[in-house]
Amino acid sequence: MKNRTMKLLALALTLALLTMGTARAETLSVADVYERVCRSVVQVRNMAETWSPDNGATVEMALSASGVVIAEDFVLTNWHVVYEADYMEIETLDGQIVRAKDVYTDESLDLAVLALSEPLKGVTPVTMGDSTAVRTGDLAISIGYPVLEDIVFPATLTVGYISGLNRNSENMGNFTRDVPLIQFDAALNNGGSGGGLFNAAGELIGLSTLKGGLTDDIVYENLGLAIPTATIERVAGDLMAYGVVKRPRMGVMVSDLDGPEEPIRTYPPAGLLASEVDPDGPAGQAGMEDYDVIVEFDGVRVHTFNELSALLDTHAAGDVVRVKVYRCLDEEGYLIDNPEYIEMDITLGILD
Repeated sequence: MKNRTMKLLALALTLALLTMGTARAETLSVADVYERVCRSVVQVRNMAETWSPDNGATVEMALSASGVVIAEDFVLTNWHVVYEADYMEIETLDGQIVRAKDVYTDESLDLAVLALSEPLKGVTPVTMGDSTAVRTGDLAISIGYPVLEDIVFPATLTVGYISGLNRNSENMGNFTRDVPLIQFDAALNNGGSGGGLFNAAGELIGLSTLKGGLTDDIVYENLGLAIPTATIERVAGDLMAYGVVKRPRMGVMVSDLDGPEEPIRTYPPAGLLASEVDPDGPAGQAGMEDYDVIVEFDGVRVHTFNELSALLDTHAAGDVVRVKVYRCLDEEGYLIDNPEYIEMDITLGILD
């Protein structure tokens, strides 16, 4: 227990040190930024075990991408980079090859943390910058490991500007939760997923995750998207310390329900249909029932899971939130004669 507590304290301290950017960060030349952080960006390899009658059992690299060192034995990358890997390994700019002993993921935010089997030598973890302070027009410095066929170009630098902020992640990429993405115009190529997006002080402000390409015969040039550090910081500490993200929850399975803004006689309003309410969970204890339609959370009208999850992510376990539901369906999902709005106070909790 003591060792576990010390580990958690050490991880918390590590994250605190990583995020202690100066109030007025110095501005460096692009060359100085690259020299400072290039060794902190690594190649990430998704390794797959295969078999054939001719070659027998072999191991092949299924995917090559990028990652960012956030502690001496932890590397941050995208969830889609590690998906279906038999094992993961990284290679640093100076040729160190280390296998990941554990892979912790948050699929909803397309994030993954690799816990390395041994600490890296001579590699300084990145300093987390404040992505909420980023402005459109700021310098965008991207470093990753792009791939051309079977050729990897280590620690490749591309430079541009922040092109936009708070781009909606809905129906984009691998996200199932709302992420306010950073848009930038520095070139992002195949293999750049999981690479670092840095500001002029050499601080990490985002993790490259998507690029514009050829879609429906339309070519998008220099359209890169990154997960901001404000989002990363919320989950990286939990993944490093616990292996999972400990989000406050209500204990309800929900699905988006399309409908009118206000209920009509034959149809409930748009909202979140509670298809399964844990009777012992926070919502169940507060009186929510199966087939209730959640229409308001903490005073905000909600229509989709993305909207609800974004609001949940602003709270901590133990917070009490007011939730409004529209009760109009019976236990078999049929409309009842006397539907009504019901408000309840729910104490959010951490659920296994």
